[in-house]
Amino acid sequence: MSLRLFPQPKSWQPSAGAFSPAHQWQPDQIILSTPTPTWLKLKENSTLPAQGYELTIHPTGVDIHYACPLAKLYALQTLQQLCQQYQALPCGTITDAPDYSARGILLDISRDKIPTLAHLKQLIDFWSLCRINQLQLYTEHTFAWREHQRVWANKSPVTAEEIQQIDEYCQQRGIELLINVATFGHMERWLAHPEYKHLAEQTTGFYDQRGDFRPFSFGLNPLSQQSVDFVSGLIDELVPNFSSKTININFDETMDLGVDASKAACEASSKGQVYVDYLNKILTLTQAKGLHTQIFSDMLFQYPEILSQLPANLTLLNWGYEANHPYDEEHQQLAATGLPFHVVVSTCCFASISGRWDNAKTHMLRAAKSGLAFGASGYHISEWGDMGHAQQDIFPYAGYIYGAALAWGVEKHAEMDVEYWLNHLICHDERAAYWAIRLQNIYLDLAIETPNACFLGPLLFDQKFRRHLRRSNNLTESGFANALQVVQTCLDELTAEHDSAWRQQLIFTAKLLQHGIKLGQQMLHQQTREIEQFTPASKAELAAQLEPLLEQYRQLWLQCNRSGGLQDSTARLEYLHQLYRA
Repeated sequence: MSLRLFPQPKSWQPSAGAFSPAHQWQPDQIILSTPTPTWLKLKENSTLPAQGYELTIHPTGVDIHYACPLAKLYALQTLQQLCQQYQALPCGTITDAPDYSARGILLDISRDKIPTLAHLKQLIDFWSLCRINQLQLYTEHTFAWREHQRVWANKSPVTAEEIQQIDEYCQQRGIELLINVATFGHMERWLAHPEYKHLAEQTTGFYDQRGDFRPFSFGLNPLSQQSVDFVSGLIDELVPNFSSKTININFDETMDLGVDASKAACEASSKGQVYVDYLNKILTLTQAKGLHTQIFSDMLFQYPEILSQLPANLTLLNWGYEANHPYDEEHQQLAATGLPFHVVVSTCCFASISGRWDNAKTHMLRAAKSGLAFGASGYHISEWGDMGHAQQDIFPYAGYIYGAALAWGVEKHAEMDVEYWLNHLICHDERAAYWAIRLQNIYLDLAIETPNACFLGPLLFDQKFRRHLRRSNNLTESGFANALQVVQTCLDELTAEHDSAWRQQLIFTAKLLQHGIKLGQQMLHQQTREIEQFTPASKAELAAQLEPLLEQYRQLWLQCNRSGGLQDSTARLEYLHQLYRA
């Protein structure tokens, strides 16, 4: 017989008989301090693989041997699932251990959406069930810094007391809350304020890697001691709230490096040298606090000459979110450094309203296989908020489930039924689970080529800059018609039956996608992508369609998330609405 467990164990060896406990053991949730019944015998066994366990069911009870407290937690979670399924537990032995020792979630709390404390705890409970053992809250400006109130004003930041509470909550559920703070690039929300302009690499704008002009300050000046002192203050205030001794200082996408303040230094040596010199300055700060440091590895591939100069106390996080990402090539380079490295994948919900599920599944699996082949020790699932974090809260769950399962065991879960587990663990509504995945593939129905996004995401949420829209190709009547039919089927089906919070999110998303499709159709009909050039009648019609969606967007946001950031996110839709009304 086979067992239906999440995640699927490495080995199940059935034997004769069954065990019927005198009192069915079904705690609501398993944490490290969960009491255990008398018929369960627990024994630590250091010879088992890291985080591994052996669970044996025999006619008179259950024996669990475990390698460490985390392994004990995972064994109890497995036993809990069995007790939920069987009146009498089938006898046999489960042997299990993870492929990746570090299995993490990287949640963006800086691009507008910050979950309420209650919702974040619900997510932590779910991630623990998925055997996630690390969590990072990606932080730019949304911590309540004592000396920097201007930067987080009206953003509902996470406070020091809340971090301490989250840290303790994570510990009980087998999750390490790692420290995360931006310290180089992605500092535009700081540098937009006059009192921080002196820290900027440039203040006149820059051209990014795609050749698009970005009219704002972005990165810190790596040559300035004031930048180092500023980062030192952030680290000093943030670190004491965590029990973890690992910090991610990010260091990714330093797109304006060498544009102004560091231009002469970059020309005299190289951008890579300036990058690594600044890295060493920040590492001096983290090492002084006894911290192990992580950085993202994307810029290292831009400056391969510095790979041999990287300091020892460093873990490299290699992110890649596209189906054709060159994982093998990059992982081979990282393995050659001798430093530990982790793989970072994505739910692919960002900048896409619902997501890009086929792309997510493909790159998650390729990344997991490649990481194992080249010796990666960690696998992390990121949930980003580019373009206003517009995706409803239901959509990342499919990615969490599939990514966590792959991190535990690639071979066992490559072809897993994600829809089944999304329904079983989250939705408890088969059609909602189906549409929570199906709507993520609307980008395939459209068949529009758009960089790193579903076309409808930047169409609705990035009309101000239109960077992605300028690079979108293959807008067709047939593509819009196909997508519109899918969305209409979703609306017909989900509104015909019972209501639920998940269905509300799905119905709203379908209506928002529907609006984007109709906007795209108007672009074809009026032979322009400039909404300003639309006829007054077509703009008035689109404005009337969008108005009720704006209020629904606000209401749904506040069900699970803080009010801070909502105005910034909604402003993207309001900008579109203003174009209609102009």
